[in-house]
Amino acid sequence: MQSASLPRPVRVPRLGASHLHESPAPMSKLNDLHPAYTRFAVEPYTPTIGAVIHGLDLRQPLDAATQAELRQALAAHGVIFFRDQQLTPAQHVAFTRTFGEVAEVKAFFPRLEAHPEVEIVESTAERPKASSNWHADITWREQPPLGTSLYAQVIPAHGGDTLWASLTAAYASLPPAFQAYLETLTAVHTWEISGWTEYLLAKDASGEQLHTARAKYPPVEHPVVRVHPITGKKVLYVNPTFTSHIKGLPRTQSDALLAQLFALPQVPEFQARLRWQEGTLAVWDNRSTQHYAVGDFFPQHRKLHRITITSAQTF
Repeated sequence: MQSASLPRPVRVPRLGASHLHESPAPMSKLNDLHPAYTRFAVEPYTPTIGAVIHGLDLRQPLDAATQAELRQALAAHGVIFFRDQQLTPAQHVAFTRTFGEVAEVKAFFPRLEAHPEVEIVESTAERPKASSNWHADITWREQPPLGTSLYAQVIPAHGGDTLWASLTAAYASLPPAFQAYLETLTAVHTWEISGWTEYLLAKDASGEQLHTARAKYPPVEHPVVRVHPITGKKVLYVNPTFTSHIKGLPRTQSDALLAQLFALPQVPEFQARLRWQEGTLAVWDNRSTQHYAVGDFFPQHRKLHRITITSAQTF
């Protein structure tokens, strides 16, 4: 598995507003591996998934060419990392719009009052919490998010890493006949199997909030295998947090098949593991990856700002 710490950044000129009408600055030798990128340097994080982006100051407006290259890098690598960024919430929101729309798509996390697009993902000694389960975000919507932008605010001295897994690589690892079978299947996704039912009942013992949530967000169906709209590659699209069953299969068969598919993100060769630092920003493609927050840091304080990236048509 990838080492927990990122390699020492290579010093590359940062591109901001003053560079919008100039020729691109010379890139580091890192870009010998990726000559298509002219606005920043791309350093692969593992052979399978992830990349570190060098040479951008995300506080500054980025021109159209830079934004297009960032979208291409995200699709190609699944998750991209930026170190040493000092962003206000407004700057975080503005940068995240590089990848799509931002919106209030989730009702379960607290938000910044001045910037309701920004969710607060926080764990304290009094309320320890981490999403220590493999999942893609909000697949229980008909149009799930296309990505997520997560910015470190308070990081534990030790622990609290996040892992991502490539579901493109997971699908590619399967025998062709099994791939063909999976492409005929449809899965049901629902938030009710994820622990939110118990959470809402704890908040409101009358069950009114649970009833409202069930009416607003009923179960949805997605193909087990989807095609990424940018890369054209096939992606395994089930996850243990929100996928309840395979439509049309007996429950025992469905459970057995899903257990086999749910195990694939646990393969180290499909993973990247990030050790957070204050000022680190991660952006991931929610269509082709799953992630796991390691809950090994309690009772230390951990707080991140999260923005969900949406599109009228995810796939």
